[in-house]
Amino acid sequence: MKCFILITGTEFTLGLKPEKNSLYIARRAFSKGLDIVGIGITNDDIYQISFFLKIGLDKADIVFISGGLGGTSDDLTREAVEEALGVPLIYDEDWLKKLKEYLKKTGRDLNDSIKKMAKIPYGSKKIENPKGRALGFIKILDDVKKAVVALPGVPEEMKPMLEEAFRLLGLKEEKKRVHLFRTFGKNEIEIDELLKDIDGKVINASPKGVDIFIIDKEPFFLENKVKVAKERLGNIIYAEEEIEMEEVVGSILTNKNLTISTAESSTGGLIASRIVNVPGSSKYFMGSIVSYSNEAKIYLLNVKKENIEKYGAVSPQVAKEMVKGALEKFKTDIALSDTGIAGPTGYTEEKPLGLHYIGFGHKNYIETHKVIYQNDRNSVRLYVSQYALNLIRLKFLNT
Repeated sequence: MKCFILITGTEFTLGLKPEKNSLYIARRAFSKGLDIVGIGITNDDIYQISFFLKIGLDKADIVFISGGLGGTSDDLTREAVEEALGVPLIYDEDWLKKLKEYLKKTGRDLNDSIKKMAKIPYGSKKIENPKGRALGFIKILDDVKKAVVALPGVPEEMKPMLEEAFRLLGLKEEKKRVHLFRTFGKNEIEIDELLKDIDGKVINASPKGVDIFIIDKEPFFLENKVKVAKERLGNIIYAEEEIEMEEVVGSILTNKNLTISTAESSTGGLIASRIVNVPGSSKYFMGSIVSYSNEAKIYLLNVKKENIEKYGAVSPQVAKEMVKGALEKFKTDIALSDTGIAGPTGYTEEKPLGLHYIGFGHKNYIETHKVIYQNDRNSVRLYVSQYALNLIRLKFLNT
């Protein structure tokens, strides 16, 4: 079966807010055996929504609509479905009763805006909202064997209602159709070359690395593709599920009973921030020094002034001393440092944009790595933080 996903919201078409519901719906629908033929985003306009709904029904068996079920003047999905299908809207009396009971508890009266949230097309199956007031629905089009599923736009409300819609439609979880590899260490062109004979793959690159989705409807073929890909990718794989590098590193530090500190310059505390994103990080993270200026490097981390004057702040010598300073200050087993040029200014011919030196220290051993990654400022900082965390993963990969 095929499905089309339609997202409503002028805030999305104007670029005022990122849209994420379509990604969630697509992944869940695919896991239920549905093939996604398209995703549309439209304004809060009855005729625009109706237009895209008709396109979706022409191309797919099921159209999932997210958004436009609230009680405000720009919540127009119900009216658009009414216009597209020629089916009148009616009040669901049971849901109307629940709304009245809810309002009574809060000391408010039932008005037309709230009452609107109990409307569904005639002959629909209702989808109750366990976390909100807006009622969802499934309208089956018996003559063409197709369905329209309307869900709220609020993610916390949409997600459980989507699962209920799957249940009402009789869609069960299928066997695994997608396998994820999260990698760091090769770019998307190199990875595409490595996996060029594996069909059914999606490669998605970002400053954090490259995600590879291996796709096949048949479990046997998927398993074989995954096995081949895993052998070729080797130790650049850092996860086979949707977890971040800092979670992988956190597990390593916890399992090995190691502590860590950071001394940061260009990243401005981003490495430390990512480490503490992980629940339980207080067990292994001792602290961080953000030494953005040369003076801070000298006074807080005991970096030698003469080394800065001789080699510059962006140098392996300074990165090494920053690691040493963090190890001494925090008495940790491991320390990371970075110093570099995130841009867009401050670079020279000798020291280009994106140049960084990343330090890694473990007890009495310290090493530095030269990295050049050119992108916008925050992408460079994110890449450097990923590179630094990945050093820990690689150091303890087979120990």
